Amino acid sequence: MIPLPPDELFKQLINQIEQPTQSPMEPQLEETGNEIIWQGNLDGINYYIVRSRQKSPPRITLSSREKAIARLVAQGLPNKCIGHQLDISPWTVASYLRRIFAKLGVTSRTAMINQLMQEKILQD
Repeated sequence: MIPLPPDELFKQLINQIEQPTQSPMEPQLEETGNEIIWQGNLDGINYYIVRSRQKSPPRITLSSREKAIARLVAQGLPNKCIGHQLDISPWTVASYLRRIFAKLGVTSRTAMINQLMQEKILQD
């Protein structure tokens, strides 16, 4: 097969863009957030023009109890005082904090509060 000159390839590309076809890749792309704008075969080669959508990170959600504990941590209270105020044990407070740390991907109280403030979760 003799390759086509660039301007002929361009003309074919324009013609095929104006006549969209159903793509076999579409189900896969829906899962990734991408969209096929054009799919065609030029000179024996399949081409795809794909629009990629940047996926936003999932919104962090905390339970009402986790938010209450985070607010008290932001006030500088230790686990014992938080437990006393919420009528739970300091061990339970620590368990909640571990869960919050895991959700946020942080390892300290300071990092937790910083991220919650940036996400505006403590303002709810």
